Amino acid sequence: MANKEYTGSNVVDVQRRLRLLGYDLGISEIDGIIGPRTKEAVKKFQQDRGLVATGFVDEETWQELVDAGYKVGDRLLYLKQPPFRGDDVKTLQLWLKTLGFYKSDENGIFCNKTQKALIEFQKNMNIPVDGIFGESTLQYFRNLRRILDSQRPSNYPFIKESMRKKELGGIKVMLDYGGNINNTKNDIKFFKDKIYICKSIVNFCKDFLLFSGIESAVTVSEFDSSSLFLRDRITCANKSNADILISINLGFSLDSDANGSSCFYFRGIRSYSETGKIIANLIQDRLVSNLNATDCRVHGASYSILRETTMTTVVVEPAFISNLKDRENLLNTEYQMKISESVGEAVIEFLKD
Repeated sequence: MANKEYTGSNVVDVQRRLRLLGYDLGISEIDGIIGPRTKEAVKKFQQDRGLVATGFVDEETWQELVDAGYKVGDRLLYLKQPPFRGDDVKTLQLWLKTLGFYKSDENGIFCNKTQKALIEFQKNMNIPVDGIFGESTLQYFRNLRRILDSQRPSNYPFIKESMRKKELGGIKVMLDYGGNINNTKNDIKFFKDKIYICKSIVNFCKDFLLFSGIESAVTVSEFDSSSLFLRDRITCANKSNADILISINLGFSLDSDANGSSCFYFRGIRSYSETGKIIANLIQDRLVSNLNATDCRVHGASYSILRETTMTTVVVEPAFISNLKDRENLLNTEYQMKISESVGEAVIEFLKD
C-alpha cells in the first residue's frame, strides 16, 4: 500500500488501531476525523516505534501499526510466503537472540533465519522439532522468562574471525539513497533536488572509497527510477552480500530554521547494533567538524532500512534540505564532497580499528 490517506474509513482504521494500542484520542475518540489529538497520537506512536514523528501515516508507519497489533500467542508462527510480520515475531526473535540462537536484528519478519533459530531452540530443549511457534513451544519460553527478562540480548559480531584476516579491500560497502519527503506542500519542489544531492554524495563517496581500496556499490540502478523505492533498495542491499550499508538522506522540517547533522543506527526492543552505533558516531564526529554543522547527535531508530537489512546499516542526514542556507550548501559540489569525505574517512577508520 502507498500512503494511508486521512479520509473516511481509513481514518477510522488508524484511530481504532491507535486506541487498541492504548493511545489517547481525546474525548471524540474514533470519529473518522483527523484532528489535533489523532495527529498527536500518531506522533507519539511514531516516537515509541523509533520512526520520524511527522504525525502523518506513511507506508512505514502503517506497517508498524499493523505489526503492533500482534502479540505473542495470538497466532501460530511458521515459515510461509509471504512471511508473517508483527510484534509477536519481533518478540520471538528477541527471546531467541537473548538465548544466543538468533544472530540478527529483530526485524519482525518470520524469515529463514528465524525458523532456523527456532529449530535450534527446540532441539536444545528436547521438544518436538517442527519450526512452528505455537502454545507448546511458547510455554518453554515462559518457563525461561526470568532468564529472558534479566539478560541482555546478544549482539551479532560485525567482524567474524575469517573477516579479521582480510585486507582492507576485502570489505564490501553498499551505498544507498532514495525515498520521499512526505506530507508537505513542498514535495515536488524539493524531491528532485534531494535525489540529485544524495546521488551526487553517494557517487563522490564511492570514488573516495575506491581510491582507498574499498569495494562499494549503490542500491539504486542508474537505469531504473523505480529502484528509488524503499522496498527495492532493501532487497538490493540484502542480495549484495555487503558488510556495511550507508544510506544518505536529508533532514526535513516544517521549521525552516531547523539545521544540523544527524546519524542513525538500529535500536530494537532491548538490543541495538553495537557496530552501527560506532560507525554512526564516527561519521557524525566528522560531519560536525568538516562541515562546521550543528550537532543533532546520533540516535537509535527502527526505520525499515535499519531493521530489515542484513548488514550493519547507518542512515546519514548531513543537513536539512528545508533550511534555505543548508539547501544552498547542499547544492554546492564542494560541500557534497566534504560530506562524502566525512563518510569515507569514518568507514576507513572503523575498518582499520
